[in-house]
Amino acid sequence: MMYLLLLTIVLIFYIFISRFRWAGKQAKLIKKLKEEEAKLIHMEKMASIGTLAAGIAHEINNPLSFLSVNLGVLIEGSKNGVKTEETEQIISECLDGVERIKRIVKDLLTFSQRGQGERVEVDLKQLLDSTLRIVWNEIKYKVDLVKDYKAESPIYVDPTQIGQIIVNLVINAYQVIKDKGTIAISTYEDESRVYIKVCDTGPGMSKDVLKNIFEPFFTTKGGTGLGLSVSNDIVKSYGGEIRVKSKVGEGSEFTIV
Repeated sequence: MMYLLLLTIVLIFYIFISRFRWAGKQAKLIKKLKEEEAKLIHMEKMASIGTLAAGIAHEINNPLSFLSVNLGVLIEGSKNGVKTEETEQIISECLDGVERIKRIVKDLLTFSQRGQGERVEVDLKQLLDSTLRIVWNEIKYKVDLVKDYKAESPIYVDPTQIGQIIVNLVINAYQVIKDKGTIAISTYEDESRVYIKVCDTGPGMSKDVLKNIFEPFFTTKGGTGLGLSVSNDIVKSYGGEIRVKSKVGEGSEFTIV
């Protein structure tokens, strides 16, 4: 009887230790998966910046060229000891150019930061406008951008993550529009949720494509095929969802809830 009792105690102890070790392994595995997911999200963000790089460089070069020319005029004027209303106007325009460059760089640095998942109070309108400034020079020659912001409540998010989703959706819409089209960004809210809608006048998607758009590495236009998958995972982490409506020939509508 004592032997059986001892054996039972040993078995219980063994099971407890085994489960404890397994729980420890599970915790390490979950931590590792979260780290890999964060790396994947950041890689996709860097890929987005790579896509936008030419447009961003152009957006910065415009005011830089303007500054260069105007400063040359100022130097010539200073040599001749001339100070006129035109000089003051040139200085004012130079300062405007500097502020424009600072804003672009600030928006880009904010977007490129590795998201930590830390949620802060964010003004949605400011977040959207900051994000759209990053993509604007890439899309402006082919797309009319329409904005309609009705949501006024602040949201509690990691702004770099939400910015990444908007960039993904806008660039996807831009890439599928062939010649000239429209991308509409709107927001609205109800008692408990905020909605961000991105609509385009592109070619739309078939039912077969719609079934797979959130699958990792699925793509119909090249690239990593991770943009929508990453975006969907981020939204789910907030307890939200991305709703999609699309028909061939009628464009697409993505709603972030």
